[in-house]
Amino acid sequence: MLKRLSAVLVVAFSAAPALAIECPITHAIYEQPGGDVSLRFTALPEDAAVNQIAAFSIAIDGVTAKFDGAIYLPNGFGQPNGVVGLDCTGADGEQCGFWEGVVYALGGDGIEEYPHDAEIGLAAQMAPRQVLLPQFAVNVWYSLLRQDAFADERNVLDTFTLAACAK
Repeated sequence: MLKRLSAVLVVAFSAAPALAIECPITHAIYEQPGGDVSLRFTALPEDAAVNQIAAFSIAIDGVTAKFDGAIYLPNGFGQPNGVVGLDCTGADGEQCGFWEGVVYALGGDGIEEYPHDAEIGLAAQMAPRQVLLPQFAVNVWYSLLRQDAFADERNVLDTFTLAACAK
């Protein structure tokens, strides 16, 4: 019995994903279970607002619409707020508001504000284990994207887990 329990524990822990990947935030790739929904951070655009601390895009398999997001520190301090725009006109660069809210992360002590240290360059800041965009999934559900986004029993969630680090 003890050998069987030991074997089960070894398999369970070896099959579990690593809890931490050392990755600069600008190279972080996050996924939801199944890998059909992903979030990728990128370098800040040259024309970024002074209080923008991160830029990202979200892709949902089966959805052709392009989601572009940004995280800001309102007035340079406070809780990080995020926005996700949706390419709704087909014209390059024109976005319609799709989601807006506070951005949270899973840190060493649990759920906390999205981390940002103004003293460290963005490329040197490490990615949190998870990023939470509260109510993002609800916005997808109540949009014209629902049929494609939730096809084949796929779930779109609010939480994205660090899956890889692009080099």
